[in-house]
Amino acid sequence: MTKVFTPDLIAPCGMNCGICKAYLAYSRGIPYKKGEVSHCTGCLVRNKNCAFIKRDCERIRKKQIRFCYECERMPCNELAKIDSYYKARYGMSMVENQNVIREQGMDEFLKKQYEKYRCPDCGDVVSVHDGKCYACGYQAEKPKGSNSKRRWVPNNENR
Repeated sequence: MTKVFTPDLIAPCGMNCGICKAYLAYSRGIPYKKGEVSHCTGCLVRNKNCAFIKRDCERIRKKQIRFCYECERMPCNELAKIDSYYKARYGMSMVENQNVIREQGMDEFLKKQYEKYRCPDCGDVVSVHDGKCYACGYQAEKPKGSNSKRRWVPNNENR
């Protein structure tokens, strides 16, 4: 397996910045275009903690914990809110990510992320946000049915 993800790309909330479209555009050299293509190097890499919950979590803000699962209140209201949104829209759960990291370790989590978000055409990474591979241009299919809020479904989601 190609090492495409590293622990410093995993935010305290459980988001894998390595599957974010802004990180993928930045890291794959896609030019920034205001209103269309944004760039981000990842929360921890920028020393920004967690974009989703840092302002509402004193323990993360003061670096008392590395991951939300280290807190007895997980999931807090903020994490539960963003987790619900991501599950409905992108089919990804930050709470589940936290549980995998806690129970199986970071290496196993990163391996599972690569398997889930690997581009079937070139082996690079498909974005959780839009189902696009920013390395080769592959675009995942949109879910069938008009009731779905999901943007796309990974080819290997049910493996």
